Amino acid sequence: MKRYPHLSPTLYTLIPLTLLLLAGCKGKSSEDDEEEKPAGKAVVRVRMEELQVRDALVTVNALGKTEALRKEKIFSPIAGRIVALRVFDGSVVKKGEEVAVIESKESDAAIIGAEAMMKAATTPDAKSAAEERLRLARESRNSVSVTSGVDGVVAGRAVGEGELVAENGELLTIIDPASMVFIADVPVQELAAVRQGEKAIVRLQSSDSAEHPAVVDAVYPQSDPQSQTVKTRLRLIGESAAGRPFLRTDFLGSAEILTGIRHHAFFVSRPSLLRNDENNTFSVVTFTPDSLALSIPVSVLSMTDSSVEVSGQGLRRGMPIIREGNYALPDSTRITLSWQE
Repeated sequence: MKRYPHLSPTLYTLIPLTLLLLAGCKGKSSEDDEEEKPAGKAVVRVRMEELQVRDALVTVNALGKTEALRKEKIFSPIAGRIVALRVFDGSVVKKGEEVAVIESKESDAAIIGAEAMMKAATTPDAKSAAEERLRLARESRNSVSVTSGVDGVVAGRAVGEGELVAENGELLTIIDPASMVFIADVPVQELAAVRQGEKAIVRLQSSDSAEHPAVVDAVYPQSDPQSQTVKTRLRLIGESAAGRPFLRTDFLGSAEILTGIRHHAFFVSRPSLLRNDENNTFSVVTFTPDSLALSIPVSVLSMTDSSVEVSGQGLRRGMPIIREGNYALPDSTRITLSWQE
């Protein structure tokens, strides 16, 4: 260090300390400046799709079950005993086919009486008289053959072979598979849109086939006050009864009735739709030309397993919609596309 005679020794001691402090302050200031620099905004990588525009089918959805319109209950024309029952549950019968044979009550009583005499006879003459009476009773027995009035399938028997039946007593029920329909319980608030002749799709829980085409055949005149629905009959079309051998009554299912077409509707994929559970609202997320996220409130008009029909101000054909990375994405967040479809 160069010495200056006019300076005191104390100053020579203070100068190095001052320089060290200045150097330290300068270094600290540089580090602090780096720490205090504002961090850059986060950039979120997303995937997108284009807002689709196409015609939307306007439908009414309802639950229901299958039912046979033509059911024949077969009754006994006389009082007597069922001596033969030709069919069982599930048996296929033809019109005019014999299903049962019934012996009249008088004939049955005569035979039973003669048989009782045979058991009670103790002498040869008594036994001979009882045998003759039993022979005459059997030869003069009066029986009736009961036949089916329709082609169909036996749905249930009310009696068994050997049982007594009263006159006009129920024997069995035969249903016509060709008359199978689907009875849909349409909500009252949607009934105004349903008209006879409208096309429909029926999906049955017990069917191997996913969809069965149908048409609205009739809307019943009475409503169910408890369920607030109206029964609507759908006639299955496109297949003959022989082509639907699996159909049975009381198959549960659902119907989708086509009531109109909404032209130029907006569609997004299911992953693109966001739902706010707190207020039950929906939205989609797009982005501005400078790549900033922007949320758009929408209303849901219809929904399938893969797509959602939406409406809302600001939607336009071909608009980019974020389908991945959109969850909890704040507005004005800068985004970058990692993949586009």
